[in-house]
Amino acid sequence: MVLSGPWMYIVEVAFVIGVLANITALCILHKTAKRRNKKHLFLLRCLATNDLMAQIGMIILTSPIQIGPPWVTCPMFVVIRAFALGSGCVAFIMALERWLALTKPFLYHQLITPQRLKKILICLWLTAVTLTYCPIFGFGVYYDPKEKKCVRFRFAKETKDIVYAYLFSAFGTILCFCITYCNTSVICELYRIRSQQRVLVRRISRSIINKKLHSRYQTPEEVAFAKLMAYVCIIFVMCWIPELMTVPIAQFYDINPSDTKFKKVFLLCDMLLTMYLLLDPFVYVLLGYFEGRINCCCKRSDSNLSIPSMIKTQNSEISLTIHNDTRSNSKPEDGLIALETFNTS
Repeated sequence: MVLSGPWMYIVEVAFVIGVLANITALCILHKTAKRRNKKHLFLLRCLATNDLMAQIGMIILTSPIQIGPPWVTCPMFVVIRAFALGSGCVAFIMALERWLALTKPFLYHQLITPQRLKKILICLWLTAVTLTYCPIFGFGVYYDPKEKKCVRFRFAKETKDIVYAYLFSAFGTILCFCITYCNTSVICELYRIRSQQRVLVRRISRSIINKKLHSRYQTPEEVAFAKLMAYVCIIFVMCWIPELMTVPIAQFYDINPSDTKFKKVFLLCDMLLTMYLLLDPFVYVLLGYFEGRINCCCKRSDSNLSIPSMIKTQNSEISLTIHNDTRSNSKPEDGLIALETFNTS
């Protein structure tokens, strides 16, 4: 990311805000660790730490003060790029975990344990790191020794460098597709579960009871986490797809780094990727935390203003009678269960 003028300071401010937001998110996660799902807590901590490392590195490398010659800073850009791609890997694992929990609950509880989740995430993250660090070992371009400056891999000219550029773009595109599929399935399944639970049943039959026993129910935290993943899906795709599409655009039009034809387009794509790293902590942790605090304060104020009007009854009895309609052809298990409540003083 080569910036000059006001854009450089805008990006610096965005990265500083992102660093402060991620540190705050990690503090909130530590404070609320006992009340959170262990799997969700682990994934959120990984995401916040990953984004924090990427933003600290970008603040150092994009600052007006040069920390070293290009042959030193260019490999550091490659190292920091691994954390940006690693953020997408964590987002994919989060989406996959929610998809399995909502659509395949039996398989989820049998296979997905905290230890196994850590192993899967580490393997995927190491794959992303290995792919990102390939240019340092000769497969892909990152530095032009003739011009003595950093080069983005999308401007590759040699065959092996072009192959690497398309490979990196394909890996990111597959991540985006998988995240979109998982989150879309989660939204559909969540809507189906909520529509079933909203049905007002005035007469309860045994068949309905048996059906309810086999339906899927989720805790409020899991439902909130699934909603969160829907927002993340939109933000991730909108911010990552333009950056990934710059590779085929640059190769198709044979663009050089010095060309100004698509300079504004590439700058916009880089700004969107910066925006993604900035929005991550707000979407995942901060907004939900402060919204919960505000709701708690509002509920406390409402409870203080309200007047209790509860009537306590004694010697309540509940009778349960099962009526079978013998005149119809309905089966005994479809008999209606009527609940009658009366009070005796």
